[in-house]
Amino acid sequence: MHLNRLITILMNMNNQRPLLLKFNNFLRLLRLRALFKACARYCDGRVLDIGGFDFFKTIKDRPEIAFTNWTSLELEKNLFKSGDSRYKAVFGNGENMEFPDGSFDTVLNIQVLEHTFNPQKMVFEMARVLRSGGHGILLIPQSSLLHDPPTHYYNFTKFWITKAMEAANLEIVELKPLGGFWTTEASHLVLFFFKALKLPYYSTKEDKRSFIFYLLLPFMIFYAIVSVPFCMLFSLGDLIEDPNNWLVVVRKS
Repeated sequence: MHLNRLITILMNMNNQRPLLLKFNNFLRLLRLRALFKACARYCDGRVLDIGGFDFFKTIKDRPEIAFTNWTSLELEKNLFKSGDSRYKAVFGNGENMEFPDGSFDTVLNIQVLEHTFNPQKMVFEMARVLRSGGHGILLIPQSSLLHDPPTHYYNFTKFWITKAMEAANLEIVELKPLGGFWTTEASHLVLFFFKALKLPYYSTKEDKRSFIFYLLLPFMIFYAIVSVPFCMLFSLGDLIEDPNNWLVVVRKS
């Protein structure tokens, strides 16, 4: 295929960014159904959401999720305005929080541990600010592709999770794999389009594309489109050793 035609394909894909982002957000919320169930069961009282940004927007209108107030801890100034008196954003570092011991009934950590350079330290801090008998709800990725550079540092297995929670004296109440090998493959193939577009959240300026990439791009697109439905079909009998994420619920004794 002529190089000009390949450039046209990329430009047309680029024009579909909002649609791709909405589709990805839809899939993400679909995969997080178990998280909402965990929040409905364990989330109550004073809630601390570490790095949650606008997650409160998704939670606040769900009547099954009970809480009295919601604090979102952000590394940078939070521009999200909820308009809800129960919500407030606080500037701070999850590795070294300024809240007193036992300040919260529930602590959320939703896909944040991979973005802190000292994840074990953040787990210790979660345990410290959680009251005795309170619950922590974490969503921890095992197979994430590069995202939100340059602060994507790690992925985690259940073995790290078990050791980390034990070291922080947090009892694991639930450790549930979300997705598996084939779900992960489907997710990666969908995210291929974001990578091909070099969206800032999924790529960096220094990640260059070779001429061969553009030469093979039409075949890559075809393969991704054809393969996703098969991956989703195979995911009905998925291999849970390689989930997208681990849903973790812990309790402080």
